[in-house]
Amino acid sequence: MKKRLLLFVAPLFTLSVAAQKAIVEESVVDVECLSATHVIQHFREVTTILSEQGADLATFVCSCSKNDKLTGFKGVVSDGTGRVIRKLKESELQKTEYSPYLAIDDYKMYLDYTPPVYPITISYEWTIESRDNLIEFPRFCPQADYDISVKKASYRLKVPKDLSVRYALQQIDKEVKVSDLSASTQLFTLEVNDMPLIKQEAYSRPLRERMPMAWFAPTDFVYYGTRGSLRSWKDYGLWEYSLIQGQDVLPEALRRELHQLTDTMKTDREKVEALYKRLEKTTRYVAILLGIGGQKPASAASVNKSGYGDCKGLTNYLRAMLKEVGIASNYTTISTNNRRFLPDFASVGQMNHVILQVPLTNDTLWLECTNPELPMGYVHDDIAGHDAIEISEQGGRLVRLPVYADSTNLMHSTITIDLNADGAAEMTVCQQTFNEQYENHVPLLKMDEKDRQKVFLRMVHVPQAEVNQLKVSQTPSVAQMTLDAKVRSNKYATQTGQRLFVPVCPVHQGYTVPKGSDERQEDIWINNGYLDEDDITLTIPDGYVVEARPKDVNIEYPFAVFSFTLQVDGNSIHVKNRLLKRSGIFDKSLFPQLAEFFRTVSNTYSQKIVLKKAVK
Repeated sequence: MKKRLLLFVAPLFTLSVAAQKAIVEESVVDVECLSATHVIQHFREVTTILSEQGADLATFVCSCSKNDKLTGFKGVVSDGTGRVIRKLKESELQKTEYSPYLAIDDYKMYLDYTPPVYPITISYEWTIESRDNLIEFPRFCPQADYDISVKKASYRLKVPKDLSVRYALQQIDKEVKVSDLSASTQLFTLEVNDMPLIKQEAYSRPLRERMPMAWFAPTDFVYYGTRGSLRSWKDYGLWEYSLIQGQDVLPEALRRELHQLTDTMKTDREKVEALYKRLEKTTRYVAILLGIGGQKPASAASVNKSGYGDCKGLTNYLRAMLKEVGIASNYTTISTNNRRFLPDFASVGQMNHVILQVPLTNDTLWLECTNPELPMGYVHDDIAGHDAIEISEQGGRLVRLPVYADSTNLMHSTITIDLNADGAAEMTVCQQTFNEQYENHVPLLKMDEKDRQKVFLRMVHVPQAEVNQLKVSQTPSVAQMTLDAKVRSNKYATQTGQRLFVPVCPVHQGYTVPKGSDERQEDIWINNGYLDEDDITLTIPDGYVVEARPKDVNIEYPFAVFSFTLQVDGNSIHVKNRLLKRSGIFDKSLFPQLAEFFRTVSNTYSQKIVLKKAVK
């Protein structure tokens, strides 16, 4: 599972407007498939980098392994006049085996080049020879970032006629041409020209869903000595199932332990929870990319012995333990990046993660085995709503994980503020978070007190504040967390003469209103909906009265609802905020209303109540 960033009070959207940073003059992928186990891939990339914003495009990187050898490389650097200022040689390449994986067969060859001037044109040509690992051909993706246009790009794939090839296109309106080169050889070609740049826009789909791409793969393959088919997701699943066959054998001592632990339990759900907790206590996640090209999980016995495993190994281990106590489960492949799989194009490259599906009588559990600290069955943000492939003896089945209703991704804050006449304040904060908002707070549980206080002070926008008490607690087996704090601020309100200027809300500040042009390309895409509710009580200092107060607000659009109410009751002021952001896709014509909505929200949160000393 990906590590999550700890973002408690994020702006609604921040976006730096950038001009075009590069032009792909030419992109060539030329693949010669000599057999089902032998492929030669030749690449050529010519890129004109226009400014420092595109400097990263000057770096050359290619992935290699013991089965993928770099057999040729050259590079040329030219200035804006076309004059060659440097030639780059294969001897200048460096090798790195650095990886987030503990064990991996792959390595990278790279050349880190910094352009001395702009514009500058860099041409790279290289060749990769691959053996025994042909499960898919190189992908066609000439436009891999925002603010880059493409003049010319082509893809050529030469294959034996007895090797069936499948392909799929995304955001490309050209056809793949198929022709005969000889009685025994076939050629697939795809060419695109004059592709405009993709603009980065607030609230738009991820770049990977917007960029033009084409995938090519053999229908039947030989991969590290195994044979399989990608004719359908069902066939893909049959191959994956063959890789986990025999990997679920457990030591006799562990089998006895599992039965002692669960045999007296009444329900399957209790048993699943017991084994999930055992997984948490006895194993740890370590990334490993070995075994059939990183596709085959470590055996359950080896994970039990070592106490660690990657997503494949840990998932297979828990599957084996559940099987021992009579509970069926399904090894399930998924992607933490791609929300949607191509329904008619099965391929290994579309997924990067494995989880476990447990179909109970009245519920289906989705278990994240790399992080069992999460509540059992909680579907975390990196996989919620994503397509997945359920692997069973019958093959693969395309399924989709559930998503939580927007209103259940809740953060409810109850705040009391005891304000003094000098502007100082004593505050208590009780904040409850659920589901996705809970998930953002999970890192707090492992922080020491000092770091936890630093994070909390970024959550509450209170000047000259000190935390006197801070407690974080997690509700067992539920995606819920409670944060209780006592805070003192020496200057919560600003004192000017006879008046105090008091912020209406200390927990929602720093929002940025999204900006966009009149020529927006994309519809509005809101991936994560949520609900914020605030209940704030402020005690007015003796001798002060309310002179001015913000107006109540109540607005609603298809994509969001917001309300703000303020009531004065004797010496108390009660503020209630409610912001519901709805997930979904909305017409791009609504973008001005989206910006106006969040402008209103931002202005409302930043308003102040004016208290004036009463005349005696």
